[in-house]
Amino acid sequence: MPRGTVESRSHRLHEQLKSLQAQVATPDALSRRQVGEALEALQTSLQELEVAEAELIQQHEALEEMQEALEIERHRYRELFELAPVAYLVTDGQGTIRNANPAACELIGRSAQALTGKPLPVLVRQEDRPLFREMMIRRLHRREEREVVFQSRQPRDEERVVLVTVQRDEDRPLQPVTLRWVLRDVTEQKASEEALRSAEDRLRHSQKLEAVGRLAGGVAHSFNNLLAAISLHAELLLEARGSEGERLRHAEEIRSAGERAAALARQLLAFSRKQVLQPRPLDISGEIAAMVPMLRRLVGEHIALETRLDPDAGWMHGDLGQLEQVILNLVANARDAMPDGGRLVIETRPAEVNGQGGRFPGLKPGPYVEIAVRDTGTGMADEIRARLFEPFFTTKDRDKGTGLGLATVYGIVRQSGGDIAVESRPGKGASFFLYLPRVEQPAEQERPEREPRDQETGSEVILFVEDEENIREPAQEVLEARGYTVLSASDAAEALRIARDWTGALDLLVTDVVMPGMNGSQLADELCHERPAVKVLYISGYPEDAIARHGVLEPDRSFLQKPFPPGVLLRKVREVLDQEVSCSAA
Repeated sequence: MPRGTVESRSHRLHEQLKSLQAQVATPDALSRRQVGEALEALQTSLQELEVAEAELIQQHEALEEMQEALEIERHRYRELFELAPVAYLVTDGQGTIRNANPAACELIGRSAQALTGKPLPVLVRQEDRPLFREMMIRRLHRREEREVVFQSRQPRDEERVVLVTVQRDEDRPLQPVTLRWVLRDVTEQKASEEALRSAEDRLRHSQKLEAVGRLAGGVAHSFNNLLAAISLHAELLLEARGSEGERLRHAEEIRSAGERAAALARQLLAFSRKQVLQPRPLDISGEIAAMVPMLRRLVGEHIALETRLDPDAGWMHGDLGQLEQVILNLVANARDAMPDGGRLVIETRPAEVNGQGGRFPGLKPGPYVEIAVRDTGTGMADEIRARLFEPFFTTKDRDKGTGLGLATVYGIVRQSGGDIAVESRPGKGASFFLYLPRVEQPAEQERPEREPRDQETGSEVILFVEDEENIREPAQEVLEARGYTVLSASDAAEALRIARDWTGALDLLVTDVVMPGMNGSQLADELCHERPAVKVLYISGYPEDAIARHGVLEPDRSFLQKPFPPGVLLRKVREVLDQEVSCSAA
């Protein structure tokens, strides 16, 4: 009830009360009883009105205080809105701007009057407008942040990268939708981040160049030593001094140096993950068990070699030569860590990776085979362990290690889809843990058997195509010494001429893959068209990625990686010749 109404009514009641009191004093008035009741009712009503008046006065004072506080808050909000260094916008649900603070006007490059009534999306770069429309269609019942580009008009037509935060105004749910926008200019921040990324890229590039430099230096050192040994022994052999035994020893040293150079090349290819592989299902425990006699000779009698090979550890799909190289390098590393003897344990078991961390958090979840190689050697400090798999990093003397052994192991394991970890402390030995992807055991697995040397001979006709004379001529001599008839050519064009002039049977084409002019794959296609019964063996010294595009690494193709000793060449030639599939069937 308004305060004026309460006061007027109170005044009238007071006047009525005075009139009744005057009537009570008059003898002819209403009976005293009736007047008393009316007086009592009037007094009660007057008391209620007085209470109501007091309450209304309190409410009025409270409303005045609230109005004053709201005015203060409104003024404070306006100051914050106007003076804030961050850009603020208020729009309706369709994105039409209702209000913009000075910071927003400065960021967008337009006055508040120019912005009012303008659709917000038109101020955004064309490709970012669908994002804005999508945000407004959802009417945003939650806070959301997006990064967009605004097209600023001042001081010049430039684009600004802006982090936009938008939220629906929930204070007035019954009113039309209101969206509040916070715009933060992150252009300089993005430029700084881009500069930092660029600097990091340059740093990584320089680190790669440094690593390549170390790699080149290590390769040059190792190959220079091998070439020096070959040169010295070849010179002594040419001088023909000494006994027949001495000349034979020099020849053996030359061959040994060549084998070491080939092994170094294989390690480099494995480290760079470009070694040509011949993968097949491998029973890991079975293959390691077959290596044990050789491993015992490798470690010597002063080291106790123990194997704990689980026959159910599982199979992997990989290259046998690589698996053997991994085990040999790990065993050789353990042997060198125990110069005074010790104990070496090789263990296999099935393992599972569930993707929840553990020793190999980066591996894909699934079944694996674990290979553990433990020794009781000298162990290593953390700073050594951190660099253990770097190429050419070694704690051994230069003449005792190339620093490629463990780097090769790491490259092979990663190339196979697995991972490797090391646990070690100084004086407490070292444990290497390898996880290799496990595959289903094949229904039938035949182990390749090495053929006896007397079966590496033959009487077939071979067309040998190689552009390097220092490979072609000795290979021809080796094959002819085993009874083969060899037709040699330096390129594909010469090979086709020889084949067309040869009237007899042609059993095998041995061809280099990468040659000047027509490559080995093209030569094989041409020759197979003319002689469908011929079989083909490809040879190359290039890494896998350089020859894969020629199609010679398909499962139905026979391939031999250079360099190869004579025995390997003879066995591979015999193997291909004994196959029933010719190039016409392939």
